[in-house]
Amino acid sequence: MTSFLHAYFTRLHCQPLGVPTVEALRTLHLAHNCAIPFENLDVLLPREIQLDETALEEKLLYARRGGYCFELNGLFERALRDIGFNVRSLLGRVILSHPASLPPRTHRLLLVDVEDEQWIADVGFGG
Repeated sequence: MTSFLHAYFTRLHCQPLGVPTVEALRTLHLAHNCAIPFENLDVLLPREIQLDETALEEKLLYARRGGYCFELNGLFERALRDIGFNVRSLLGRVILSHPASLPPRTHRLLLVDVEDEQWIADVGFGG
């Protein structure tokens, strides 16, 4: 296991998972949401948000902070890929009420191919 996955599972308080399955995806999704919060403090302060792997690992795993959709789903995508999942990023629109026009695609989410099915995984939508 890589040092990244070891730190990731430690942050999640989760045992390492072996084979990429739907059940493993569900387990990781829940554990990630329970352990790493949605947080947009850097946007409000304002601080520069860095989305490279090293910055995400440092902020979310070692500094034990949360993040917003691009950060949280970026970390989750890396973990899923390192475990062996086939995963890719998507951009989506957040639509509230009935806007006069479609807003831009400003939300990052993931599409995971597992057990001959496609699953949307999104650990970055704050609530």
